[in-house]
Parts: sequence; C-alpha cells; structure tokens
Amino acid sequence: MNEHLTRHAELRAKKLEFADRLMKIDPSKRNNKPADNGFTPAELMEHMAKAEEFNLVFLRKVSPKQIEGRRVKPGPFYNFVLKSFQTLKRTSAPPMLKPSKQPDIDSAYTQWKSHLDEVEKFLGQVSTPSAPFVKMNFLFGTLSADQFLTFQEAHIHYHEHYFPK
Repeated sequence: MNEHLTRHAELRAKKLEFADRLMKIDPSKRNNKPADNGFTPAELMEHMAKAEEFNLVFLRKVSPKQIEGRRVKPGPFYNFVLKSFQTLKRTSAPPMLKPSKQPDIDSAYTQWKSHLDEVEKFLGQVSTPSAPFVKMNFLFGTLSADQFLTFQEAHIHYHEHYFPK
C-alpha cells in the first residue's frame, strides 16, 4: 500500500473512533452546549461531515488525475488555518462548514463515513504523497496528498483537543 493510503487509513480510523465517541453520548445530551460555547456533539458531527464534503466538492470537480504534473502551491489560508489547528488556537468555522440549527447526528454520521470512503478513492489516484492531489479555491491552492493529509490530521486533532473524552 502507498504511504499516503496507509496514512489515510490511520486517519480514517482516528476519525471514525472520534465519530463513534460522539455517537455513544447519551441522546439526551447530544445537543448540550459545552461550557466553552463550542459545538454540541450533534453540531460537531455535522461540522465534520460538512468539512469532508467541502473537500469532495473540489475533488469531484477536478480529480487528481486531471492535475497530474501540475505545481503544488498552497494558497495563503492553508498555512494560516493549519497553524491555528496545530497550535490549538481557537478558531471559528467558516460559514459553509457551520452546522445547522437542528443537526441530525445520525445522518451526519452516515454522511461522514461515506465521505471518508470517497476521499480514499481519490487518494488512490496519486502515486506519491508529494503528487498534486486537490485543486481547491484560491485561498487554499493546489495541495499535495501529503499537505491534504497534514491538514486533515491537524483538523481532527484540534477537535479532539476541544472535545475531551
């Protein structure tokens, strides 16, 4: 298995463990706001599903095969947001990734798992971690598989930190 596919498999397992942890929360507490006013468990599940879907919008539009050989060039927001996640600096989700007023945790859980499977299929289209993987908007640029996975790892780490066991 390619290094980036192994890495994604490990990341996928970590994300699913986190999702399972959210699903094990008593249904009567899934919409309780935490003391720090962060996402409720249901909101967090929907946010994670939306974040994964956001990536897929770009991957479905321009596949890794279509950008093969192009230059990898992260946009200005990539490093800014990545650093926020890595340093655990509280940050607000962009509007398109904010959960709805009444999130359906079960539906979001199913969507998130499905999105993870689809991302894996796209990762299978690149031969090396340094290969161009996703052409996002001008704010995030064109990322390699390695850069994409680094961002994903930092994102889940950030939410695990702010949503303790």
